[in-house]
Amino acid sequence: MDFSEQSHQTEIRDSLNKILSEHCSQELLKEYDANFKHDESLLSLLSANGFLGLGLNEKYGGSGEDLYDLGILFERLGYHAAPLSLSGCLVDVAQTIQKFGNEESCKEILSSIIAGEIYTSAILEPFNQDPENPMTTAKIENDQLIISGTKYLSEISSMAKSILISANSSEGVLLVLVESDKVKLTELSSTANSPLFKVELDSVRISRRSIIHEQGRGLEALRYLIQINMVMRSYIALGITEKMTSLVAGYTSEREQFGRVIGTFQAVSHRAADCFIELECLRLVNQQASINLNTSLDCENDALISKIWAGNACHKISYSAQHLHGGMGVDKDYVLWRYCLLAKECELINGSASQNIDRLGINITTNQ
Repeated sequence: MDFSEQSHQTEIRDSLNKILSEHCSQELLKEYDANFKHDESLLSLLSANGFLGLGLNEKYGGSGEDLYDLGILFERLGYHAAPLSLSGCLVDVAQTIQKFGNEESCKEILSSIIAGEIYTSAILEPFNQDPENPMTTAKIENDQLIISGTKYLSEISSMAKSILISANSSEGVLLVLVESDKVKLTELSSTANSPLFKVELDSVRISRRSIIHEQGRGLEALRYLIQINMVMRSYIALGITEKMTSLVAGYTSEREQFGRVIGTFQAVSHRAADCFIELECLRLVNQQASINLNTSLDCENDALISKIWAGNACHKISYSAQHLHGGMGVDKDYVLWRYCLLAKECELINGSASQNIDRLGINITTNQ
């Protein structure tokens, strides 16, 4: 079996590495350690070079509906610790609308996203472990919806034009776009200082035209959104863990102790090898999930496997990297600490590995 990438995918990765390495140096990243973590100039540069159109149909200005290409973007953003949070915009909103929206909304919204305008989503809820059954409600009155509820961990909501909200109604689950100035936003403190917000909706009135899908397809659309979000966040985790593994390789091949490079010690080399194995397993399951999602709207088990490996890899590689670096790992003049915080955030968003293992086990035992 041939797992090699196509030539255009190698070119995407090389181009992104060139752009991101120039705009995500350690000195530049330090500016965002305590400030709002969003680089508008980098977003504009990615837009100008067509990277925001990865995974989107050519008729909207994209480069084609290949989720593997989109995964490369998120992998490289993770590898370079780029100060951009784009999964809510490029994954949750863009991909869900592309699959379930009408032609008019696709053309308007997707073209604006490719041009650099920000949209985001708010799907997760406090005290709700089942995002497919939202506690947020949508009361239907003629041609209007009245939405009430609380969401959290919504990316960069303060800069978004609209927010994609999931809600339960008398017609089942709905996905609706709500203008950000109609909700109350509260910035949250996060592990890696990501721009995350709590979104509160208090009887917000919107037009029924804000529903992005056909009647009766809300739950199907929400499930697809959750699955593709898991997979693309796992690509972010892949980039983060790849960087940490490369840092381990570099440090252990130079650091000397007892007159020898520590990488020559058997325990150290075995520990580093375990990191590499975890990394490559995560790469493989991400490839499988993204390729299968290209042809199917429901690949929950593939998405769960991808998220499980991402959670385990983030935890194990981060722990090993800190162990093998010794005191250098927590030195903020060195690069590793930033990636460890990003890894912990990736590990826990969308549920821990154990939570997703439970869900996968239920699916397998019920032949789903």
